[in-house]
Amino acid sequence: MSQTYLDILENLKQDNRSGAWIIAQKAIGCLDALTKEKAGVELTELIKEVERVAREILKAQPRMAQLTNLFNAIFVTIENETSTESIVLSRKIAGEAKRFEENARKAVAKLAKLGAELIKDDSIVLTHSNSSTIFEIIKKAHEEGKHFQVILSESRPVCEGRERAIALSELGIQTLYMIDAAIGMGMERADLVLLGADSLSENSLVNKIGSTAICLLAREAVVPCYAAGVTSKFTPQKLAPKKEPLRDSKQVWEDPPPETQVENYYFDEVPLDLFTGVITEEEIFTPSEMRGKVRAQKLSQKLLEMLK
Repeated sequence: MSQTYLDILENLKQDNRSGAWIIAQKAIGCLDALTKEKAGVELTELIKEVERVAREILKAQPRMAQLTNLFNAIFVTIENETSTESIVLSRKIAGEAKRFEENARKAVAKLAKLGAELIKDDSIVLTHSNSSTIFEIIKKAHEEGKHFQVILSESRPVCEGRERAIALSELGIQTLYMIDAAIGMGMERADLVLLGADSLSENSLVNKIGSTAICLLAREAVVPCYAAGVTSKFTPQKLAPKKEPLRDSKQVWEDPPPETQVENYYFDEVPLDLFTGVITEEEIFTPSEMRGKVRAQKLSQKLLEMLK
């Protein structure tokens, strides 16, 4: 039995382990199911429900810029629709979501090819968290016949580095798994650092907590450090969430002593200047080149209102 859009929505809201692209795919699946289930309702009801679902998703996953750009495309479609038939708009929303997914898949494939060129034979690549984009880069380099090793961080608090270690092991790629506090020792061996990005703005990017420390370690060790993200993850700095809410403290320490306060965060905001470059599907940009690319983004009025 297929999931309802409400089932997919709830799963997406609770997902704290997946990378940005997996989250975006769930949102696309949610929209597809929604448009099928609501195709026969009044037009105003359909639009209202799409807006409600978008608001809930963006609130639950505020750091995922790909979601912002997905819903921007959906709202532009709604704003440009002239038909009063909900079935017509439903099909156009589903079609736009599908186009977004197809374009993103093509973009990741192009990005992976560019990124794989940075990985050399017999090199050691250090990465962090569970970025599907970085996985595609590593997979592409492996498919090209290159032999290399990957150093993976544990990526607390939910330790999604384990999932990435399993996936790399299934490809036959040699992996060294290290706790986050020991990643400095891994940096001493690394030839290249590759980090994903949940969003990319003019001056910074958002990625898994611990990314800033890794970038600073790479700079100190003079190891090239690249971020990777498709252009659908670009978002203006002014729209970025100002402060991440505290996450479940029990993920860090389930039963701390009464006088101990535990703070749990999932994300870092990392200055772009800490990176050697940013790998996209278009080319590898310098931090200064990124600023102009992000500023060119245009957003719908509905999305701007929703993100206030």
